[in-house]
Amino acid sequence: MQFGTVCIIGPGLIGGSIGLGLKKRNLAKTVIGVGHRASSIENALKMLAIDIGILNPEEAVKDADIVILATSVNQIIDTAKKVIPFMKSNAILTDVGSTKNYIVQQITHNIRKDISFIGAHPIAGSEQRGVEFASPDLFVGCNCIITPSNKNPKGLETISSLWQLLGAKIIYLKPEQHDEILAYVSHLPHLIASCLVNSIKQEHLVYGASGLRDTTRVASGDPELWINIFDQNRENVIKSIDQFMTELAGFRNDLLKKNDTLLLDRLKKAKLSRDSVFQNNSKNKA
Repeated sequence: MQFGTVCIIGPGLIGGSIGLGLKKRNLAKTVIGVGHRASSIENALKMLAIDIGILNPEEAVKDADIVILATSVNQIIDTAKKVIPFMKSNAILTDVGSTKNYIVQQITHNIRKDISFIGAHPIAGSEQRGVEFASPDLFVGCNCIITPSNKNPKGLETISSLWQLLGAKIIYLKPEQHDEILAYVSHLPHLIASCLVNSIKQEHLVYGASGLRDTTRVASGDPELWINIFDQNRENVIKSIDQFMTELAGFRNDLLKKNDTLLLDRLKKAKLSRDSVFQNNSKNKA
């Protein structure tokens, strides 16, 4: 199966991995990359993540069958508004944003009737940023959340197939469901990791070993990218913080009261919950 000409706006870690994955599996006739800087385009070409590099997004999308918005979340909506007028009829527009509700609302409001828009979010990547860290198999085994639209069954089928062929497992959610869930399983962990690092004296960090390194890995993510994610999902993130603070306060209270029985129950509950999900995932991959 081939998806024709695919235009990736923002060929960084995620966008570059999409390009590499499409090319490795022969899923696209041509992969066009669009970047803000000539250097980023040159890097993507050197990595063979794209076939053609263009700085002008309006020009790049004219012949594309699929346009993928792989920029940071704060740029997705403005970029969509720029390119929608220049896309060809029956083309499909999609994104990879870590937030969905605001993005889907805004782009749906501005989309042309002869173009499909399908919101998507592949839950993959790392704290690294840039096409040099891209991989053709980045999405193998990962979950990709797709926010379907009843108005675009063909577009939904195409984008679902694209992600499945890249190796992802498809989950369909409403945009508001996506944002509520991701606040707890993605956005809150990043916030906690950052707070944990900030709560430790700089001179003491060197004493940390793999436990601290693994717990705080995501705190090395791009701050500019994450402030925009927090901004777009502000209400859900606040709710997740409140829930975490309730749990933390309970743990603190049990420590104060020297209630080792309740402390042990909390630790056991956490171990069982985590092991039931992540140990099973590890077995499935093995």
